[in-house]
Amino acid sequence: MKKSFFFLPIVITLVVLIGCQSSRTPITANEFTVKAETVGYTIQDAANQFPEGSVENYLIAFKGTDTIDYKIEFAVLPTVEQTINAYAENRNTFESKKGTASVYSSVSMGNYSYYTLTTDNKYYVISRIENTFIYVDVSAEYKDEIVKFLQDIGY
Repeated sequence: MKKSFFFLPIVITLVVLIGCQSSRTPITANEFTVKAETVGYTIQDAANQFPEGSVENYLIAFKGTDTIDYKIEFAVLPTVEQTINAYAENRNTFESKKGTASVYSSVSMGNYSYYTLTTDNKYYVISRIENTFIYVDVSAEYKDEIVKFLQDIGY
């Protein structure tokens, strides 16, 4: 009986912590730019590559010295529904790249979702908060750097 009382506070704490994390605040295009430039990314506005009205902002953060080593794409879409659809399409694309030695993780809670996939030589991320999303398709050698940056910006 005493053991069940010991576990009850732990269970309540976990429920509270999980409940508090069910909603996240998206960053703006300007915040993404500032945070990315602060850690050495070069930002390119790529919104003009899309039909008018299909994106509010589309930024590409590049990293590399002489050539582009990798990029992180950040988008703000007009509606949450469009972002959910874009997330689902990209997730399906990533899932089709799974192999026998692949590792993936996935979370969908409240206003956010993310999916990561690591294969032998690639690292993929699609992460969504409300009407914003992050897209990453890079060599696995950059995984640790990507993970840290995405944690820093809350994605």
